[in-house]
Amino acid sequence: MSNIHVCLVSDQTVPNILGIYHVKPERVIFCTTDRMEKEKRRDAIINTLKLYGLNYSNAHDIVQVDQDCLDDCEIKFNNEIAKKYKNKKLVINLTGGTKIMVLAAYNVFKDVAEQMIYTPIPKNEFLIVTPRTDNCKSPVSLNLRLSVEAYVTAYGVKVKNPHKIEQLKSTAKKNENICKWMIKSYKDIEELLSEFYKQLNVPRSEGKKKYLLKMDYQPKTRKEREFLELLRIPEKNIEKTILKEEIKFLTGDWLSDYCFNEISKLAVDDCVTAIELESLKGTDNEFDVMFTKDNALYIVECKSLKQKHDKDADILFKISALQHDFGLRVNGFLVSTARTIIDKNERIRDSIIRRAEQCKSQVIHPDKIVDFGMWIRKYVKGLN
Repeated sequence: MSNIHVCLVSDQTVPNILGIYHVKPERVIFCTTDRMEKEKRRDAIINTLKLYGLNYSNAHDIVQVDQDCLDDCEIKFNNEIAKKYKNKKLVINLTGGTKIMVLAAYNVFKDVAEQMIYTPIPKNEFLIVTPRTDNCKSPVSLNLRLSVEAYVTAYGVKVKNPHKIEQLKSTAKKNENICKWMIKSYKDIEELLSEFYKQLNVPRSEGKKKYLLKMDYQPKTRKEREFLELLRIPEKNIEKTILKEEIKFLTGDWLSDYCFNEISKLAVDDCVTAIELESLKGTDNEFDVMFTKDNALYIVECKSLKQKHDKDADILFKISALQHDFGLRVNGFLVSTARTIIDKNERIRDSIIRRAEQCKSQVIHPDKIVDFGMWIRKYVKGLN
């Protein structure tokens, strides 16, 4: 008998993807609605599975129903699935859809399906609903863990620079030692970093491939002289032609490189840096660090220097944008070296904390960034 997998499409596509990957059916039947088709959720599921070598572009059927009409759902499920595939092995995933669609699916398939399963979000396992046995007490593990690219693809978000992801990771790893040094020495080199930013911010925004850096600046501390030496810039005559990669590094990417390396040492499933995303609405943005753990997505937004151009309410903009403009379920972390985020009592300002809570985010104190890896383990399950 052929293996036919029936799934109910909804906003939450990950349970469907995990179920299809686990079963690896010959054919998939997507029970969907007008809104889900307009939002291209079915396409998102198919495109994500392609990343793992499963192509259902020409091996699926569509059953579109009125999500609020039990009769419509039952009639279509019965005529277009149960009767059509009565001699086939049917596995029904009840996790998605609306409550009406789930009720209809249960009513129609409870006596004809080989198996009906349900995945309790956000667990990475499924329960066997039918046949009714003691198995429902023993969840079945789902072994697939989505990469960052797969996770965002599952929600219809496009990765604009997939061919650069591994290169960006490699570059960040090469910078690991100097980034660690910069974090430990930050207070001593902050003024020099500010001067670099003043010189290089415009070339960065213009996307210059190279730029002749010339600064009339005399290093004031041993650490500043050591920093220039690490950058291979003469301290008595600060002049050097630097490439685009170095421009980005000196204007803030050093901090995201540091966070990327610290997270990569932990038991995460995937971690990327400088990933460029485009939403279904055409909104695009670049994000500092993103990682996945047990099919949950996390973002780290990095801010260096004093961030005078940022208002308190906007400092978590990118994390908020992922949740709203991109429609992604994401937990966030703000890493900022700016002491403007702390109050006179050396605590993170209440306005920043309130904004972070609205975005399901945590903010690290500037003095604790040196222990960033240990800090983040407190907020992500499975990293301890």
